[in-house]
Amino acid sequence: MTFQSPEASKHQRNRVAYAAFTARIEHLCRTDPGARGALRAGLRRDLNHPRARAMHRLLTPLLPEGCDDRAAQAHYTVASLIAAQPRHAFAFDQEDDEDTAVEVEAVTQQVLQENGEPDTGAAAPGPIPYGASFGATLGRAVMAKGASMRMSAAESRINLLTRQSLRGIHLHLPAAVNQARTSGATIDWGQLLADLVDWPYQSGRISRRWLQDFYRITDRAGQD
Repeated sequence: MTFQSPEASKHQRNRVAYAAFTARIEHLCRTDPGARGALRAGLRRDLNHPRARAMHRLLTPLLPEGCDDRAAQAHYTVASLIAAQPRHAFAFDQEDDEDTAVEVEAVTQQVLQENGEPDTGAAAPGPIPYGASFGATLGRAVMAKGASMRMSAAESRINLLTRQSLRGIHLHLPAAVNQARTSGATIDWGQLLADLVDWPYQSGRISRRWLQDFYRITDRAGQD
């Protein structure tokens, strides 16, 4: 029998919970334009800002138990970033919407099982496959065919982000995310949430990983 260390088990539970949260936010934005507008209004706002008040009703039930203000801010920021995507990002037909609802329910069920709560008889899905850093996202934005994001601009952006304090990273991310989107790069919302939650304690490690991922991807341009 293989046993996971407590730290590995905690990491896996967090990983599943972050994926469940971002899946629910994407589903909410797709199905409820009013909720999407309320979440979008909280962009660059802290938890106590008047424009964040409408977010509390939507996000409080989705926050992990015992969530402190810094972790809550990370969830609010990612929810706002998801909601701020162009409207066409949330276009769907009935079949897509049903598939998303099933996916959200499956992810949530895994969160319950990972935390030792009873399941409803359904088998848990496998580990949620996320892990691409925002540095990798910016690297892919530069490398994308016909990309509008130049290497110099992306390099300036990644260096700016990785020097930020906790408050600074929340303020500067929206512009960086918007830049990446213009090139069609996919953003791993679950991993971005994980990094924002950990930023107060591990910003050095996270910054190094973002830079390494960015340069690992963009270095291919010089080899082609």
